[in-house]
Amino acid sequence: MVSPKHVMLMFTIIAPSVCFGAVYRVGDASGWHPMFNYIKWASSNKFHVGDTIRFEYNAIYHNVKEVTEPNYRACNGTKAIATYFSGNDSFTLDHPGHRYFLCGFPYHCRYGQKVEIYVVGEGSSPSPSPSPVADKNPANSASSSQYIFSVQFVTKYLAMVILVLFYLF
Repeated sequence: MVSPKHVMLMFTIIAPSVCFGAVYRVGDASGWHPMFNYIKWASSNKFHVGDTIRFEYNAIYHNVKEVTEPNYRACNGTKAIATYFSGNDSFTLDHPGHRYFLCGFPYHCRYGQKVEIYVVGEGSSPSPSPSPVADKNPANSASSSQYIFSVQFVTKYLAMVILVLFYLF
């Protein structure tokens, strides 16, 4: 029989791995800057409600603006929904649908510093994304996102092993 103390300990170990979503660094190791293929990056990841996206950048040269779709398409950051400039900004994806981000510094958006994030909700199917553009830089990959997935999988697996061990002993 499992004591209440063991149940609480098991809940404390398992709850974080079940309740929290993945964390994605926008641009993986490259971070947030112009001349990166964010279309390819976004299409190589599947974002869910509860996941977090993190923008890391030099705040002297960049910022993050969340904008509407028309302003995203036009690279217009003058009427942003919100502007962030800390150099390390995180957004929890709290509802399904599209989110649009760009850098508001002159010409940065036009040189590719913008990203459209499609968030999948429970029971919904993803909408079509733009076709990925060929990226000639092999360093721009989803390896960081795959690493995050691997860490989450291992964490959940270890939590289940601990649960079984507590139940048996």
